[in-house]
Amino acid sequence: MSPFLQGGLRALLHPGPLGSRACRWLARFGCLTALGLGFTRPAAGAEPAPVAARTLAPAPEQPTGPVVAPAGAPAASPAPLAPVPRPEPRLVSPWPELASIFPGFILHGSGVWLQHRNQTAQRLLMLEGASVLATFTSGLILFSTGAARDLVGPSALLAVAGVGTFGVSFLANVYATLAPPDGLGDPLRRQPLIDTSAGYLYVYDPQFAYRHFGTLRASAFVRDWHVLADVAAALDHGNQRLQIGGGYRLFGAGGSGTEPTSDGSYLEPRVAFTAHRFDSDGFNSRIIELALEGRLDASRYLPDVRGAFFQAEAGWASQVFVNQVPGPNLTTSTSLLLAHVGFGMYLGNRSDSRTGGEVELYYDHRHDGYAGGLKVNGLGSGVAGHLGLRGNYQLTPRWGVRARTEAGSAYLFGLDLVVRGGVF
Repeated sequence: MSPFLQGGLRALLHPGPLGSRACRWLARFGCLTALGLGFTRPAAGAEPAPVAARTLAPAPEQPTGPVVAPAGAPAASPAPLAPVPRPEPRLVSPWPELASIFPGFILHGSGVWLQHRNQTAQRLLMLEGASVLATFTSGLILFSTGAARDLVGPSALLAVAGVGTFGVSFLANVYATLAPPDGLGDPLRRQPLIDTSAGYLYVYDPQFAYRHFGTLRASAFVRDWHVLADVAAALDHGNQRLQIGGGYRLFGAGGSGTEPTSDGSYLEPRVAFTAHRFDSDGFNSRIIELALEGRLDASRYLPDVRGAFFQAEAGWASQVFVNQVPGPNLTTSTSLLLAHVGFGMYLGNRSDSRTGGEVELYYDHRHDGYAGGLKVNGLGSGVAGHLGLRGNYQLTPRWGVRARTEAGSAYLFGLDLVVRGGVF
């Protein structure tokens, strides 16, 4: 036994003239500290752990100069990041997977913590804490100001960000626990020149008679410029919706002529115009909107999580209703808060094969579409937006399918056939 430990025990058992309360507490602290050092100290004759087990292998030397491709060779896509090695778990499967659901719903990161992935657990918990703080801050502002007109918009956006971030943090917690180290797929590292689709949309809305729609969609990328057109026309009612828009990729995967990206993250401001005709119901709607849309691959925030992404959008729109009835006030106007928060994962597209896709679960706050606002009990019904699930998958580089379903004040399901063309 070490002299320090012996002295601590002697002072603890026989305090002598130094028997004051402070001295006794100091003696106990010294004893417990010595005991802790004794437990963590390796036993005599024990062989220390090899250095290789405690350090990472040195990274291979990288060339200092620029790498020049051979003349005439096509530009290669950046290789995806290799999965981060995972340590020995604290508990074996299925306990981490179960913990990601409960108590993971309350304490995000529980599953990955049991897998001994401490950094990932810490960052998920920080994301959850930020979401709770944003939600309560929004509620406090609305309550203390009596929902003042000038503060409702920013406070509502903060609330959507808070609640939405809580949701995507929980989904990321479950995905990080269940998914393999390299995920289930990779993103497209360059967009096709043109992406077109045609399909069918079913809408059940108890307030309107329409049910069946034909849909057309076209999207094109010219370097970093993005243009989009979307049409839905009722087959059994006088209802049509047309949207045209454009955006610019500040960073992220662009079209032909741009460099391939290392992941699927991007940031794109956009503008759009929407005309929605309700001829059978006696009014029309026109919307002008401005929004900022972005995506962050999960690996940028959670380094050992591959094949997933966070999706978000925020913006503002002005909506004008034109009523087809006689009277002095034929038009009315309002403003719309645009917000979208989602979590998704990539499927396929390994080695830049361009056969694969993605799926996303999301909350969308806009109320001018067919899904409208979410129906709940009480005064809050219709205030929130709607929930949705959408995905697409390319069976070949040219042919694919796209599907979506949404639930708000109405319920809808759509299925499209996708045709892509142009150089990736």
